Amino acid sequence: MLSATPYKMYTLSHESEEDDHYEDFLRTVHFLRGPHGAEDELQALLGRYRQELYALGLGGGAALEQVKADIEASLRRVMARTERIRVSEAGDGMLREVPSASLRLLPDDVSTFVGLQRLARELGRSDVTEYWKSAPYLLNFMDSYELKRAFLERVERGHRNGLGPVLGTGDGLLLSWDDIENYREVDPKSARLRVFLEDLLRCESWRALWMPPSAPDYELEGVFRQVADAGFTKRLVFSSWTVVPRVVATLASYEAERSIFRRFEHEPYNTPEARERRSALLMFTTSDGRLTGMPVLGLLYPSPVLAAAGDALAHRSASGSALSLADVVARTEKTLEPQLAALTAGAPTDGNVDETWYWATPLLLDLAKDQESAHAWWARPDLAKRWAAAVEDAEPGVWAAHVDRARELVEGRISLGRPPADLARVVALLAVAGPGTAALRSFARLAGDPALVLDPDARDAAARTGWAFRSLFNQPEAMAILRADAQETPYWRRVLEYSAEGCLQALLDEYVHVLRDSEGLFERTGPELASALADAMMPIISLRTSTLRIDEFEVAGNRIERRDRRLRARFAMRFGRERGESGDSDDEGVREDLVRAAFNSPFWPFALLTTSVGQEGLDFHPYCHAVVHWNLPGNPVDLEQREGRVHRYKGHAIRKNIASRFAEVAAAAPERNPWDSMFDRAEENGNGSDRGLSPYWVYPVEGGAYIERHVPNIPLSRDVQHLENLRRSLAVYRMVFGQPRQDDLMAYLLDRVEPSVLEEKKGALRVNLAPPRSAKA
Repeated sequence: MLSATPYKMYTLSHESEEDDHYEDFLRTVHFLRGPHGAEDELQALLGRYRQELYALGLGGGAALEQVKADIEASLRRVMARTERIRVSEAGDGMLREVPSASLRLLPDDVSTFVGLQRLARELGRSDVTEYWKSAPYLLNFMDSYELKRAFLERVERGHRNGLGPVLGTGDGLLLSWDDIENYREVDPKSARLRVFLEDLLRCESWRALWMPPSAPDYELEGVFRQVADAGFTKRLVFSSWTVVPRVVATLASYEAERSIFRRFEHEPYNTPEARERRSALLMFTTSDGRLTGMPVLGLLYPSPVLAAAGDALAHRSASGSALSLADVVARTEKTLEPQLAALTAGAPTDGNVDETWYWATPLLLDLAKDQESAHAWWARPDLAKRWAAAVEDAEPGVWAAHVDRARELVEGRISLGRPPADLARVVALLAVAGPGTAALRSFARLAGDPALVLDPDARDAAARTGWAFRSLFNQPEAMAILRADAQETPYWRRVLEYSAEGCLQALLDEYVHVLRDSEGLFERTGPELASALADAMMPIISLRTSTLRIDEFEVAGNRIERRDRRLRARFAMRFGRERGESGDSDDEGVREDLVRAAFNSPFWPFALLTTSVGQEGLDFHPYCHAVVHWNLPGNPVDLEQREGRVHRYKGHAIRKNIASRFAEVAAAAPERNPWDSMFDRAEENGNGSDRGLSPYWVYPVEGGAYIERHVPNIPLSRDVQHLENLRRSLAVYRMVFGQPRQDDLMAYLLDRVEPSVLEEKKGALRVNLAPPRSAKA
C-alpha cells in the first residue's frame, strides 16, 4: 500500500535535479516488482498513453481510456493508491476556495512599497516587490536576508548617509516601539496581513482560551457561542519566505494581546514591569497564618461523586432534548440535593457564612459515598507531589500545607460554620465544569469504565490535568479575559463559570479522543490510559508564551541606533524554534514539537505560520480545516500537499460534520466517549461505496464544514494569474501521471485542448490505482 511519498506525483522541469517523477516512479515500480518485473511492458504502455494524449490535442485520442485501463491493470499488481478527492460526490474532496473579498490596497500600503524600494536602491539591491507583498516591517523582523545584511553593514560601519532620510520619510518601514509599549494599534501596512487579522480576530476569537467543542453537551454561552456560530477553525499559514512566520505570528499575537488588555485595563502598558504587576491569581499562599488557596484546591480536585452527578450527557439523555447550561446546573443541583441536605443538616444556621464549604463539600460528598476510597486517596504522604510535580510560584511547603489542610477535613478534624446560600449552585458548577472532575469523567468515558473514577491512579491523572488548567488560567492574558466580564467575582469562581460557558467537559471528551488516536494509545486501558493522556495534555495546557527577538531602530537624521527587543507570540505562533518567555540566552523556549502539539490541541495558538518545512509528512488537522496560501507554490502538487496537512483522519471538519448529524447518539450512551458513539453510528450509516474513507477521512454535509483554501492575493498582481494557472493544472495534472517531462505535456494539453474537452475527460483519464472492490462489497 503506497502513499505519494516514494515519488512526487508531478514535477516541473526545474525540479528534476531534486525530484524527477518519472525516474522515481520507475524505480519504485522496479523495487516492487523485483528483478524479474515487466518494466518494458509498462514503459511501452506509458509511451502509447503519451502519444494518445498528444493526439487528443489534434482531435484524436480515441484509445486513451483503453490504454489508461491497461496501465492501471499493470500497476495494480504491485500498488494501490486511494485518493480522497474521488470519494465525495462533488469530486472536490470537501475542499472549497474562500474568496478574500475584502483584500485591497490602501494608500499607506503603496507608500510603504515606495519607501522600501527607495531603501533597496540606496543599498544597491534589486526589486523588492515580492518582499513588500509578503510582509511589512521587514527591517525589524528580517534575519539572514541579503537586504537586511546590507542595511546592517552600512549601519555598523557608520556609513549611514542616505539611510536616515529614507527611513525618516514616514513611509512606515519601521515599527514604533513607543506604540508597542503603549498597546497602540499597529497599522498592518500590508493588504495580506490586514485581511488575515480581520479574519483571524473576527468574532473576538481572542476571548476564547480554547476552540469551542464540536459537540457541546449543552448550549455554549458567551464568546464560545459567538465563535462556534461563526464556524471558526484554526489557521495554518504557508509562506515561501521565512520572514513571514516571524512577522505574522508576532503581530497577530500582539493584536490579540492588545485587544485583551485594552478591554480589561484603562491604560494598559506592554512593558516587563507592567507584565510583572499582573501576578497570578490562582495561588497557594498564606496571609496572617491563614491558607488562602483552599478554594483553588477545591476547583482542581477530582471528585468521583461530582463526576457522576454533573454528567451533562446523562442529563441530556434523561431529558430527551437539548439543554442549556442553566438546565444542566439545575438538574445537577437536584441530583445532589439529598446528599447536600445530609451534609448540612447539623451545620449552624446563624453566625458568619463559612466559605470553607465551597472547597470542603466535594471532599465530604466523596467521604460520605465511599469512606474507604476517600481515606485511601488522601492518606498517601506523597499526594502533594503526585498532584503537582512542581510549584514554582508558591512559598516553600505552602502547597503541601494546603493538601494537609484538606486531609484534616477528611479525617474529621475541622468544624464548619454556616453554609453559603449559593452552595448548591457552586457545587453543581464544580460538578459540571471543575477541571479536575471534568478530566476524571473524560478518562472514565474513554476507557469505557465508570468505576475508573474511584481508581487512585486515574484520580491522580485527573488532578495533574486540573493543575495544568491552573497554569493556563494564571496566564496574564487569561486573567484579563475572564476578569473583564466580572471584576468583582472571586477569580476562582470566574474560572469555574468560564469553564462551564465553554463546555469544558465536551472539550476534554473530544480532546482525549483525538489524543488517543494521535498518541497511539489504543492498547492502554484504565488508569494507564488516564495517566498517558494526562502526561500528553499537561505540557500543552500549561504551554508558556514564546518570545521572538526583533530589531528596533531609532532614527534621528543620519543617526540610526539599533536595539534588541522581544515580542511575545502565543495566540499565533510560527512553526520553528522559539525563545522562551524569560528571554535568557540558555533558555531553549518552546520546542518545535510542543508548538505543533499545541496547534493540534483545542488551546492557543489559533494560527500556525510555517514555510515548506510543514508542507509534507506532518499533521495539523485536529483543530484546523483552513489553509492560507500566503505565497503560492509553483507546483500544483505542493498546493495539494499543503491542504493535505489539514485533510486527515478524523479532522476538525470531519468531526464538526459528524456532530451535526449524530449528536443525539452520544446522549444515548453517556458512559462512553461521545466520539466513539458518533463515529460508530456514522460508519453504520455508510453506503459502502467510499472505500473505507468515510466517515473518517471524507464526510461532507450540506451547509457543514469543509477544507478551506484561503489565497490572499493582491488584486491585479501576477499572483492572480498564477492562481488561475494552478487551478487549471490541478484539474488535469493527474492525466500526465507516469510521464517524463510532465510540465511540457501538461502545457501542451492546456494550450491545445479545449477546456470543455479537458473537463469532460479529466475524470475518465485520471489513473486510478484504488483497489478493486470484491463482488461481496
